[in-house]
Amino acid sequence: MLASGAPLAAQRSDSVAVIEAAQTALRAISTRDTALARTVFLPGVQLIAVMDPAPPTASPRMQSDTTFYRTLPGGKEKLLERMWSPTVLLFGSVAQVHAPYDFFVDGTFSHCGTDVFMLVRAKGEWRISSITYTAQRSGCAPSPLGPPGR
Repeated sequence: MLASGAPLAAQRSDSVAVIEAAQTALRAISTRDTALARTVFLPGVQLIAVMDPAPPTASPRMQSDTTFYRTLPGGKEKLLERMWSPTVLLFGSVAQVHAPYDFFVDGTFSHCGTDVFMLVRAKGEWRISSITYTAQRSGCAPSPLGPPGR
């Protein structure tokens, strides 16, 4: 899905670029590659997790780019995050991608939810300014991607 006042060809090009940025972020998480993440993250990027369902008194878990870059490469577990059926909204030099996702640790299902990427065009490139996501441990619809390869 595309939404914008821009010509259709430009929308398609931008749509592909923002999805590629989101996929690159997931690949960086899955491979624990902070150098790759820095290619698509703006300095100061925020990662915000919201448990779903959450009690009314729950607060989101917020992670700064500094914490993300420090903790990601240190883990030993094999991570895999996959998204599918992304929806793109374009507003000039601002874009949003949201998509269902699943997340596996050492090949075992951990959680699923919806990823929401906010992006801005900076110096001609789409960069992620924040990722907000829901996380649910049960009640997840099966992924159309099937089980992950092991």
